[in-house]
Amino acid sequence: MRVYDIGGRDDEPREVTDRIWTWANGLSFVRLLALPLIYLDLVGERWLRAFVLLAIFSATDWLDGYIARRFDQMTRLGALLDPVSDRVLFVVVGVAFVVAGLLPLWAVLVILVRDVLVVGVGLVVMLRGHRPPTVSRLGKTATFGLMFALPVFILARILESPTGEPHQVWLAVAWIGFGVNAVLYWLVAVGYLRDLRGGPPPPKSS
Repeated sequence: MRVYDIGGRDDEPREVTDRIWTWANGLSFVRLLALPLIYLDLVGERWLRAFVLLAIFSATDWLDGYIARRFDQMTRLGALLDPVSDRVLFVVVGVAFVVAGLLPLWAVLVILVRDVLVVGVGLVVMLRGHRPPTVSRLGKTATFGLMFALPVFILARILESPTGEPHQVWLAVAWIGFGVNAVLYWLVAVGYLRDLRGGPPPPKSS
C-alpha cells in the first residue's frame, strides 16, 4: 500500500543514521509523554479531551514516519521508537479502557497477549543470533486499524443517549473495526513467529 511510503524518494537511497534529535523522533517522544494524560482523562471520564488526544496520537503514528521519509530523518532510534510507542499505547490505553468500562478485560487481553508473545519469542530468537523480521504493511494496517477503533469507542460514549447508553451505531463501528483488525493483528503475529523461527542467522564477521 503506497500510503505507507508517502514522503519517500524512490530515486534516492534511504540512509538510516544514528541521530537522536530529529523532528520525527521528537514527535514520537511527545506521543509517549502524552500517554499519562490520556490515561488520566479516560479514567476520569473526560471523554472529549481523551478522544481528541487519542485521535491525534493515532494520526501522528503515520505522521512521524512521513516526516522521517520526506526530510531524510530515518534513524535507528526512530525505527525502535515507532513500534515501542504502539505497544505502550495498547498497554496504557487498554488498562484505562478496562478501568473506565469502555472495553471488557478479555478484549484488551486479546491484544496484549499477542504483543507479549511476539516480543518474548522475538527476544529469545534474537539472542540466538537471528535478525528480527521487518514490520509488514499488513502489520501496520492492523495496528492503525486498532488505533482507529479505540477512539471510536470513546466517541460512542461522548454521543451517549439521555439514558447513559453509548451511541449504538458508533459502538458497532468500533467493535467491527476492533474485531477485524484484532484478527489481522494475530495473523501478522503468526507470520512474524514463522519468520523468527525459520529465518537464517546473520553472517558472522571475519
